Amino acid sequence: MRYLLISVVTGFLPLTSIAADSEDLLAAKSAIRAGDYGEARAALEPLDQAGDADAQHLLGYLYENGFGVTRDLQHAVNLYLRAARGGNAEAQFALGELAYEGEGIEQNAKTAAGWYLLAAKQDHALAKLRLGVLYAEGNGVKRDRQKALSYFEDAAIAGEPIAQRNLAIAYLSGDGVAQNLGKAAEWFELAAAKGDAVANYNLGLLYQSGRIGPPDLTASAEKMRAGAEAGFPPAMVGLGLLLHETGGADELPVDWFELAAAQGDPQGRFLYAVALAEGDGRPQDIAGAVGQLDLILADKSLLDPEFRRQVSSLRKTLLKDLPRNRQATNRN
Repeated sequence: MRYLLISVVTGFLPLTSIAADSEDLLAAKSAIRAGDYGEARAALEPLDQAGDADAQHLLGYLYENGFGVTRDLQHAVNLYLRAARGGNAEAQFALGELAYEGEGIEQNAKTAAGWYLLAAKQDHALAKLRLGVLYAEGNGVKRDRQKALSYFEDAAIAGEPIAQRNLAIAYLSGDGVAQNLGKAAEWFELAAAKGDAVANYNLGLLYQSGRIGPPDLTASAEKMRAGAEAGFPPAMVGLGLLLHETGGADELPVDWFELAAAQGDPQGRFLYAVALAEGDGRPQDIAGAVGQLDLILADKSLLDPEFRRQVSSLRKTLLKDLPRNRQATNRN
C-alpha cells in the first residue's frame, strides 16, 4: 500500500508556544493573527537583531509568504537558518519543507530529512510524519518500514490525521505490521473525524465489505459522502455506486460519476461513459461516452491492463452503435 504525503505547505506557523513568550513576541503573534503584518514585522525585527530564534522563525515566515513585505525566499531561508541553529523546531521543519520542494534551497530529500530529524527530536509531529513517509518510500534515507511506522505512530498519537491514516493503511495491508482490520478502522476513524477524505473513503470500503462486522451500507454511504464532499474522486465513485445499489431518492449516481470524471478519475470517467451510453440519468450520448473512454486510454499512467481492455472493448462496441445513434437523432 502507498503511504500518502500531503502537499507540502511551507511556512507552517503555529502561534502557540510551550515556553513563555516575551511581551513583544506575544504582540507580534497577535498582529499576525489579525493580519496586521506590518505591525508584526516592526515588533519582530528588533527581536531578530537580539537573536530571538522564535522571532527569527516568524519573520522568516513573513518573508517566505510575502506577508507585509516583498516576498524574499533567500532572506526567509537565512532567517530560518538563524532560528534553526538557535534550536527553533518550526524553523527546522520549515527548512525541511523548502528542501523537499526545492524552494529557496536546492531540492534534496536527504537535506530535508536532516532538518525533519532535528525538528522530530523536539517532538514536532509534522516532521515525524514527513520522516515516516521518507522512510516508507526510501526517499533521501534508506527504506526502513519499521522506522516509518514508528514515526507514523508518534505523529498519529500527537493527533496528525495524515499520520493516523498512514498508520491505518499499514494495519489494513499488513505492511510492516501484523494485519489488524480493527486497528485500521480505529485509526481511520480518528483521521476521518478530522476531515481526512482518504480515511473516510477507506472506512466506507470497510463498512461495505463486511470485514469489520456485518455489511453496513448506511455507514458506508455516510463515510463515502464525507470523502466525496471533501473532493476525493474515488469517494465520489464509491458514493455513486452505493446510490446505484441502494437507490438514492434525491440524487443520481451519475451526478457523482460526472464529478469524478471532471477531476480526471479513470473509474469516474468509465462509469460516466456507461451512463451516457445507456441514457442513465443523462440523455443518451454515444459520442460523449466515446470521448470519455478516449480520455482514459490517452492516460499513459494508467497501467492496469485488464481495465484498459474493458475500456477498449466498450469503446469498440459503442463505435459500432454510433452511426445508428446519429441516424436516429437525425430522423428525430
